[in-house]
Parts: sequence; structure tokens; C-alpha cells
Amino acid sequence: MSEEYEYRHEVEELAERSATAARLFDVRRIIGGLFVVYGIIVLIAGYTASDADVKKASGININLWTGWCVLAVGLLFLLWMKLRPLSAPGAVPKPEPSRPGNGPGAGTGTGTGSGTGTGEG
Repeated sequence: MSEEYEYRHEVEELAERSATAARLFDVRRIIGGLFVVYGIIVLIAGYTASDADVKKASGININLWTGWCVLAVGLLFLLWMKLRPLSAPGAVPKPEPSRPGNGPGAGTGTGTGSGTGTGEG
């Protein structure tokens, strides 16, 4: 009995480590972090741009606009990771809440119509 308990405990511990490793190396975290860092760098370049640089780009501070967009994309990746975290490998995903009319048997209700589709009722 104790061997079975030890084995089960070891399997649970390995599954927990695996889930932690999967969350640690989530691609969304890496991509989001890089986009945030690059966005900040380009924003700094945009704020320190000279008038000659802005004049070259037809009067638009392209580094500033690009920096804000790249920063926004990075933050969206990080938000996505926060709102939809990875589940543990082998874990059963939680069912989403059902909406009226989308469940099993939708459309087969006990309405008062005859079900012939003739429009008479």
C-alpha cells in the first residue's frame, strides 16, 4: 500500500513540475516580453528624435507611432497569457458556461408548434 502511495505522490509531483515548466516557457510570455522591450526602446527613440528625422518622414514621428503600436501588441500578448493561462498537460479543460439555445438538444424544445415548418401554428 505504501509503495502505491509513494508512486502516486511521485507522479503528481512530476505533473506539477511539468505544468510549471510549461507555464514558464509559454511562447506568449516570451513574445510579449520582447515586444514590450522593443516597444519601449523605439518609444525612447521617438521621443528623442530630432527635427531632421521627423522631416525625413514627411513630418510624422514614425518611431513614436511604431513604438506605441509595438508596445500595445506586447501588452496584448501578456494580457492574453494572463486571461487564458496554460493548463497542466493531461488536465481536462474546464467546460465553458452554456448559453441558452446552444446546449445539447437545442432546437428540439417542447414548443407548441407542430414542427412541420409550414408557418401555421
